[in-house]
Amino acid sequence: MNTRRRTVAALLGALIAGLCFGPVFTVRSLVLPVAAVCLTVYAITELCRYKPALTVWRPFLVALAGLLAIIETVLIATTVAGLPTPTSIRALGHGLTSWHLTLESTWPARPDPDLVLFVPLLVLIACLLAVEFLDRTPPLVAVLPSLIVVGVSQLYIALTGLNAVLVALGYGLVVAGLLLPDRVGNSRRRPVLAAALLAVVAVVTGAVVSAVDPVGRRPYTLQQVQSTSAPSRPVANPLDELAARLDKRNQDKVVFRYKAAGPVGRWRQVALDDFDGANWSTSNPILRMGSTLPTDADVTVPVTPEHAEVELTGLDGPWLPGQLLPRKLSGVAEPRIEPIGGTLVAAGAPAKYELTWSKPTVDAKFLLRAGIEADPASGLGDIGDVPAEVFSIADDAVAGKRATFATALALEAYMRKRYKLAVGDPLPTGHSWPQLRDFLVDDKPGTSEQFAAGYVALARSVGIPARLVVGFRAPAGKDAGGWSTVRNRDALAWPEVAVEGVGWWPLDPAGQADSQQSAVPGSEADVTDQARAEVPPASKIEDPEVAPAPKENSTDRGWDGIKVPVLGIFVVSASLLVLWLLGVPLLKRIRAFRRKRRTGNAAVVGAWAEARDRLRAHGVPVTSGMTVRDLALASAEVADPRAQAGLAVVARSVDQALWSGGPSSVETTDLAWHGVREVCRGLRTRPLVERFQAALELGTLFPRRS
Repeated sequence: MNTRRRTVAALLGALIAGLCFGPVFTVRSLVLPVAAVCLTVYAITELCRYKPALTVWRPFLVALAGLLAIIETVLIATTVAGLPTPTSIRALGHGLTSWHLTLESTWPARPDPDLVLFVPLLVLIACLLAVEFLDRTPPLVAVLPSLIVVGVSQLYIALTGLNAVLVALGYGLVVAGLLLPDRVGNSRRRPVLAAALLAVVAVVTGAVVSAVDPVGRRPYTLQQVQSTSAPSRPVANPLDELAARLDKRNQDKVVFRYKAAGPVGRWRQVALDDFDGANWSTSNPILRMGSTLPTDADVTVPVTPEHAEVELTGLDGPWLPGQLLPRKLSGVAEPRIEPIGGTLVAAGAPAKYELTWSKPTVDAKFLLRAGIEADPASGLGDIGDVPAEVFSIADDAVAGKRATFATALALEAYMRKRYKLAVGDPLPTGHSWPQLRDFLVDDKPGTSEQFAAGYVALARSVGIPARLVVGFRAPAGKDAGGWSTVRNRDALAWPEVAVEGVGWWPLDPAGQADSQQSAVPGSEADVTDQARAEVPPASKIEDPEVAPAPKENSTDRGWDGIKVPVLGIFVVSASLLVLWLLGVPLLKRIRAFRRKRRTGNAAVVGAWAEARDRLRAHGVPVTSGMTVRDLALASAEVADPRAQAGLAVVARSVDQALWSGGPSSVETTDLAWHGVREVCRGLRTRPLVERFQAALELGTLFPRRS
């Protein structure tokens, strides 16, 4: 029976589910639209309870009132005197794709209607289904719609620690409200029953959350899978423009001015970590910039906030001068960012903007004791095969020592001592292996372009994680009014190394800070200068001790340090976990059924897609443009002869469909799906655990992005 208590409990579940998107948009920006939807749905259910004749119209009334609540809270700018307009209706339609746009933004995302709209729409659907389920199904079924919304939120970013436990407690209240009987013989038993049910459900739900996001690992996020669909990167590369900026004819041109309260050593434009032997680039996606950016996961030292105003005078974009750890950017329309490298991008260069960023607070002694971040959270691109003579130079420079920040400084000192900075006109240009070989092996003079690229190549060859950055050096002096003017002659390329606990730290192998001006007091260059003065020669650097691997307790696991008995929780939660995981195999069966119902060439293409996705689920790498025969080669280690024969049948059917010049016959489509069945039968010979993992693999349910 749909009692008032059960209605409130079901809608509370929908409210909690909507707020689970808090890490994506912040809870503050979601409370109003999500709560408005839930309260509106409750008001409609109460109206239908008061006027039973309206019950038959309740789904329509709930949908209409809920959409109006969304318009009034999220799309108020599209209304006239608070009344919806055609623009409001079109904006609601755009909300159906806002989930995808959110994946192309940093988090927390800006609470713009184009991004946040899908959350209250999901909550509205969950509320509508929950209210209808209460009248037609057992009470516990009413919680399933909101749990699905929770599942969607966890695909964006999984809750951890205290937040996960709070959600578990909230759903304990929801389930208690749904399952408690309306009448209990002894009224004193009701609080006991409620407390027991709340405790069991909270622990079980917390165990499921912990299983999805184990302690000690970064939360899973669908953004890691889908962010590659973000808009393409600008084609121009500031590294290619460096030589032109340093040309005598362009050196005095003003590019931008800035005013900052604290010391600023450099302004970056782009960070490049991938080298194919000819060009430097980055494979990291450029995303829409959210309202604020969190500090990089690799930075564990204290940080201080910094702020600056920037005026562009000689930069046309799309690259904006920025800092490594930006927090907030204002004055730029639809800003974008490559968050791993701190690269700021705008479609059109603004005349003026303000930037807030975080600055790691360390001293020279800390840097000298610090190790390098062997596996940065951001990862690094490839630099290809390093020539043997280059590797020999790098090994000699660090005297075979292990990678630490001290050895990174030793490599920098080696380059400062051995290589010469080019002067005069024309200056050498280029950063590919031929130019780097001339510079590193033949000792030809170079600019900061060759110094930075050469340092990264040497450092990476001896295990020091490094990348190349292009930007501008900050001038030492200030103009009237506290403004600093940056000109083309301040253009610079430099390497950065990943320091444990600090993140990426800039170095200056060209020594230009010393040859042209003193380092800005308090800047990274100033702290690094102090460390350089104390670092010993490479041969006298002590290798760090290798810490023993921490012992793991196989019987306990914790949420933020709280010990939890895994075995007891597993027994209670196993059935719920299995029920939840059945959804993925069911969706895959529905997808296969829909593909098989197609006719003609579409049925053959559906068979090819089904065979491809089956093999993808078993770990076979699939790339854009891969043919059936290419897939057969790639799956040689996974598919047995029967599956290989099935792929050959699918290949013949695809050939007939593509080259016959007309629609495929029933015989051809049947043959293609016969090949799919043979592939499935062949995969059944794989170990049980691998088949189980493939059945629950989630990635193949989403279209693959090339």
